[in-house]
Amino acid sequence: MSRESPNLISPRALEGVRVLDISGPAGFYCTKLMADLGADVVRVESLESDPEHSPGPFFGDEPDENQSLYRWHFHTNKRSIALNIETTSGREAFDSLLSAADVLVDTLRPSEAADLKLDSATLRQTHPALVHTTITGFGTAGPYVDYKATDIVAQAMGGLMALTGYPEDPPNQLGGEQAYHVASLHAAVGTLMALLSRDLDGKGNDVQIALQDSISMATLQTANFNAYTWLGVLRHRTGLNHAFSSQSKQSGARSYPPTLYQCLDGWIAYAQHADPPLAWQHFVEWLSEFGAEQELGDPRFKELEYRRSMQWRIDEVLTEFAAQHKAQELYHSAQRYLLLCSPVQNVEDLTKDEQLRDREFFVDLEHPELDTTFSYPGAPYILSETPWQLRTRAPMIGEHTREVLGDWLGLSDVQAEAILGQEESSND
Repeated sequence: MSRESPNLISPRALEGVRVLDISGPAGFYCTKLMADLGADVVRVESLESDPEHSPGPFFGDEPDENQSLYRWHFHTNKRSIALNIETTSGREAFDSLLSAADVLVDTLRPSEAADLKLDSATLRQTHPALVHTTITGFGTAGPYVDYKATDIVAQAMGGLMALTGYPEDPPNQLGGEQAYHVASLHAAVGTLMALLSRDLDGKGNDVQIALQDSISMATLQTANFNAYTWLGVLRHRTGLNHAFSSQSKQSGARSYPPTLYQCLDGWIAYAQHADPPLAWQHFVEWLSEFGAEQELGDPRFKELEYRRSMQWRIDEVLTEFAAQHKAQELYHSAQRYLLLCSPVQNVEDLTKDEQLRDREFFVDLEHPELDTTFSYPGAPYILSETPWQLRTRAPMIGEHTREVLGDWLGLSDVQAEAILGQEESSND
């Protein structure tokens, strides 16, 4: 039930914007967002193998960067040019492309950028209208400015890992490279704002994103940061409990009891908020539908303070109840009582989710070289007039070198071949 990408003749929000992408994984999602909005994003890549940029798993289980599923996901709609910017010919071609670009996105630490003469000060002199977006671990100032940082480093240094996991266990890293994604999202938004500003005054801007800043308590975790600065409350890992559950009684805040319960085929998340009118009555009616209310129908449980004192028993009843049913059954039955209950879905569940299928979330994308079509996750947003579009699969490394040199620089095939010949000689 997946659909084809929207009509390709629809206008694209970033049509005509040229982006040079020399970023590592922390910037991949930033340029994907722009490419999927219609920008001409060109990846400048090396022909040398780089497992960090195109890791497994691989389609067909054959280690091949061009068959990396990670690469497939992050580089849709982009083009790839094979250039080594540290060689004379490669750098000359790159500088020419830079002059034709609207945006440069990199993940170079300040010392690396300075060595390559791609630091903001140099670029501002040579390319005053360029929007330069750089994503680093710790920004461009401070004692950690040139430290290396990966996703797990950012999660640890930004405070997120301290809150993730069970109290008795070590901190856990959230899956899915959350620090990279959040930083990339901020970078994309910042880049769009810089482009808008340039439309007004013709001047380029520097967009500087730090992984630590992006995922720190002061941004992604505002509530936890405020709890500490305003109340002096330091949150810790709470396992299946809500982060605010341990202090809710003392502070007078809402009640947040345990929220995850195991079912026959997975888990449900159930939020036992105290505030909504008739919430407790509806909860008991829901359990009664299955004959599972036990003593929770006792009038004493209508009193909030009594429920708080008996939360352990409520949790026992819910645990026993959930263990006898499937997650989807509980989800749909709870909705009839306006209760905050939902299944905890994995990727397989998402591909079958009736809501996503009805919204035609998944998109079919052709891989001509494999003579087949694969289903991709769809848009993270919907624009009515300039729709998000998946147009092409991720490029093979260097697939568009001649094409881009022609489109951006007006070089003939012969001139492009001359540059490629110099590049091959340099690599040898």
